[in-house]
Amino acid sequence: MSRKGMSPQEAKPFMTGVFNIQFTPMKSESEIDESALREHTNYIIDGGLVKGKGATVIGGSNGEGFSLSDKEYRQLIDVVLETADGRVPVVVGCVRPGTQPVIDLAKYAEQAGADAVMVLAPHYYPVPSHEYVVDHFRALADSTNIGIVIYNNPVVTGLDIPVDLLERLAEIDNIIGLKETTSNMYRLRQVLYRFKDRFAINSNTYRWMMPLDYQLGCKGFNTYFGNADPAFAVRMHEAGLSGDFETCNKLWIDMLDLYNFCFGHGDMYRATSLGKEMVRIAGVSMGDYERLPLKRPSKEDREHLRSLMRQAKVAL
Repeated sequence: MSRKGMSPQEAKPFMTGVFNIQFTPMKSESEIDESALREHTNYIIDGGLVKGKGATVIGGSNGEGFSLSDKEYRQLIDVVLETADGRVPVVVGCVRPGTQPVIDLAKYAEQAGADAVMVLAPHYYPVPSHEYVVDHFRALADSTNIGIVIYNNPVVTGLDIPVDLLERLAEIDNIIGLKETTSNMYRLRQVLYRFKDRFAINSNTYRWMMPLDYQLGCKGFNTYFGNADPAFAVRMHEAGLSGDFETCNKLWIDMLDLYNFCFGHGDMYRATSLGKEMVRIAGVSMGDYERLPLKRPSKEDREHLRSLMRQAKVAL
């Protein structure tokens, strides 16, 4: 049974705060663990990730959207929307490389009552022309009436969306937000200066820039650590947003060794597996199976992860 999601302009103010990239628990190679998905969604919300504090993003990169079938995507959308029941905005990460598959997913998300979709530039071949990107997002906007969050991820797409291209995308009304992944402070500063009133901008820079991104004007950040400890993520956001940069920086320092362990190898499959294991260590169901190319961390990695979580005071 579908619900009514927010219109693009209604959703825009809520595309800030903690953008939690929610994991997808698996029961087998061909089955989502629906019971674990419901438990985990409630855990995130009960931990403080509620409307006005952020949003949960399902089917994104850490949500293994790249391996979900269309049927599984629909199941994921339906279960999370029903469980969340309007308590937190739900954003659907449409991880598909081509335009029509993204449109198909976004249409289903809109009909089911999702509040926005998060979309990459086309990313199978290198993008030789900005026209491909503009046409991709314009076709999506013309085919739906759901808020669109641009996901700038140069590692996946091979394109670090330049300012002049963002200016063209800003002409598309349904685009309401930007998830910005950059390690270039000059770029982030430019983007915030030029687009802070046009887009709700969330930084995907928390592992190396907090609280500098908030000092530059960000009003939210993307994370997967909110899956294990949503209250910690909300606390970090509120410190940055209020200008308490000393506390925000201390929280970042507390997390530094954990960040480096999860992401220091440059292996995002490993990082996602470790993140899901953190949820299990926190005592929340995350399914007992990992779908390839993910695999469960070793006993040694699990023990080290628990130690680092204890050191950071995360979920323990």
